Amino acid sequence: MRFKSLQSVQEYLESIPKFQSKGSSAAKFDLSRFRNFCDTIGNPQQEFDSIHVAGTNGKGSTCNILASVFQKAGYKTGVYTSPHIITFDERFRINNDVISSDELLQFFNTYIDIIEEYELTYFEISTAIAFWWFARSSVDIACIEVGLGGRLDATNIVDPEISVITSISLDHTDILGDSITAITREKAGILKEGRPVVIGELPMEAQNEIIEIAEQKECPLYTIGDLNPEYIRPGHYQLTVDDRTINISSNLTSPIQAKNMAVAWQVCSVLGDKYGRITEENFISGLERVNTGFGRFEQLVDGKQWYFDGGHNLEAVKVLKESIKMVGNTENSTLVLSLMRDKIREEVMAEFLEFKNIYYYSLDLERAATFDDIKQWLPKANPFPASDEDRKKLMQDDFDSELVIFSGSFYFYETVRDWVSTFALNQ
Repeated sequence: MRFKSLQSVQEYLESIPKFQSKGSSAAKFDLSRFRNFCDTIGNPQQEFDSIHVAGTNGKGSTCNILASVFQKAGYKTGVYTSPHIITFDERFRINNDVISSDELLQFFNTYIDIIEEYELTYFEISTAIAFWWFARSSVDIACIEVGLGGRLDATNIVDPEISVITSISLDHTDILGDSITAITREKAGILKEGRPVVIGELPMEAQNEIIEIAEQKECPLYTIGDLNPEYIRPGHYQLTVDDRTINISSNLTSPIQAKNMAVAWQVCSVLGDKYGRITEENFISGLERVNTGFGRFEQLVDGKQWYFDGGHNLEAVKVLKESIKMVGNTENSTLVLSLMRDKIREEVMAEFLEFKNIYYYSLDLERAATFDDIKQWLPKANPFPASDEDRKKLMQDDFDSELVIFSGSFYFYETVRDWVSTFALNQ
């Protein structure tokens, strides 16, 4: 098989079952095939330094914060995150540039036979592209986000300079386990013998579990408690370092970013001997403008209080509600929700009940929850209009001066952007 265009690559990728639509049936939790594939293509993951980042929430933001700081310090820095929100190439960046169409074509035309021989999953192919591109581009370091869990995630064949676990809460319980302890063990599977690990603010049972695993593997362990990360107001944060207050101004606006910044500070401090160009000044200036991608309490239209945030588990929804406090309050705002069926949990749905108005939209995905699935949990919810005319009328009349939060799944983002674009064209 030969690929002549990026469109043919995209069509091939679309033919592969994805976790986005199929859930766990699209995954193969066995690293041996992927390890053997990477060995066959020359183990590109061994040709660059890496920071491996796991966590229920915050891992993508932390990768992007770290990348911004390392880049500001003059290091050629790769970032691999998932899922993509709009286009596949978003997953792969080096110094803010995404992978080119020509490079994607080269990868597939070089390795398609081996990909099919090893029957790689969508995520394994994506991870292999990141490893291959970072190696051939000779990055100084790459920030690698875990896709799911840690222990059996395809990214876990890297041998990182440092491992990071940003947060732990109940999510993907059908795969990772239905307790904090079980999920912690899966995420702590990224710890490597003798390599340092930084953890964010975790539940005590999770922290105790990681302390025990770190001791067994002789991993130096660092926490963020002494840094007293503080959110001051949108775009302004503080860390305390050696009894000094470090003031940070950033394009990041969510309160949770204070903790992600603290994690990044600890990572940079631990790696300071090897990456000596990361000074306090570089850290602060690196945070002024961070490429966080899309969909993280993102204002959708200038002049309107319409925001998108992909909060879909308990911790993320609580963070979303903290972000809402910056611009209004939950009790007086409207929620337009779309969820995957496996994300429906009683405690999460209870958090959504505080919104004044709730609309629900079901995505055309096998995993997507239907209106009937959520109605028992959100009795005051109404179906979001299916017709373009009705949707336009609702957005133009009822939503015009309202605080509206589109949320629930990152897979909802592209649909919302299309709605907003159509709305803007009709104004």
